[in-house]
Amino acid sequence: MSSKMTINPARLSDDDWGRVRAFIDSAKQRGEVVDFSTRVELLTPADVAARLGMSRSTVLRRIAEGEIRATKVGTHHRIPLNEYERYSHDLIRRMAEASAADIEAELFGE
Repeated sequence: MSSKMTINPARLSDDDWGRVRAFIDSAKQRGEVVDFSTRVELLTPADVAARLGMSRSTVLRRIAEGEIRATKVGTHHRIPLNEYERYSHDLIRRMAEASAADIEAELFGE
């Protein structure tokens, strides 16, 4: 009997490592071979827009401007998960920097 497990190594907890070990041990007991492969998780512009709280057209504009790196699959854009994470962290950092001056002005009256 063949079964499948999908994991994201970037987010493995100690419990997840235990599940991986149990999966491999179970396959060993059944005399099965375990295949490992990797793939890039791709998001649509609509997925990225929903996660960031912006419109799909804004995401497409950011892709066109080069702020978000994307690949074309046929006529459609796809954003790798790690690129979404990079852009999201950069966006949060820029928002924090932009609001820091306002917060400082409110706190210190400048």
